[in-house]
Amino acid sequence: MTNAQAPQQQQQQKPQMMGGKPKRSMKNYMLQPLLQVKLGLYAIILSVLFASSLAWILYHNFAGLVNSIVLLTDAEQEVRELFLDYWKGTQFWIYGAFATYLSATILLSVLYTHRLVGPTIAFRRHIRAISEGRFDVRTKLRDGDAFIEVADELNRLSELMLRARQASQSNSPGK
Repeated sequence: MTNAQAPQQQQQQKPQMMGGKPKRSMKNYMLQPLLQVKLGLYAIILSVLFASSLAWILYHNFAGLVNSIVLLTDAEQEVRELFLDYWKGTQFWIYGAFATYLSATILLSVLYTHRLVGPTIAFRRHIRAISEGRFDVRTKLRDGDAFIEVADELNRLSELMLRARQASQSNSPGK
C-alpha cells in the first residue's frame, strides 16, 4: 500500500457523520422558514377561530345573565355598571391568557417543525454523499428528532454499499 492510499483507506474505515449537534441560533431553528411559518400560521388561525367562537359564546351567555338579573332587580343601571366593571377586569385576564397561548403556539410550532424538518436536511446531505460515491457517510440525528428509523435504514444502506464496493475491489484482478 502506498502512502497516498493509506489516508484513503483510513477514510473508508471511519464513517463520517451527517447531522449531529450544530450550534444553536434562530437560523438553525428556521430550517425551512416558509413551511415552518405556514404551519405556525395554520395553528394560530385555528386558535383565533376557536377563541373567537368561545368568546362569542361566553359574551352572549354573560349578556343573557346580566339581562336576566336586571329584570329581577329595581337597580338596573347599578347592576349593569357592576357587571361592566367585572367584565373589564376579566377581559385583562382573557387577553393575557390568549397572548400567552399564541406565544406558546408560535414557539412550539417552530420547535416541533424543527424536529420534523431538521432530519430532512441531514438526509439530503447523506443522499448527496451516496450519489457522489461516498458510502462512508452516516446520518446521526439528535434525541427527539423525527425519522430516527429512516436514518438507521439510510446508514444500513450506506454500510451495505460500502461493503459491496470493498468486496468488488478486493475481488478485482488488478489487486
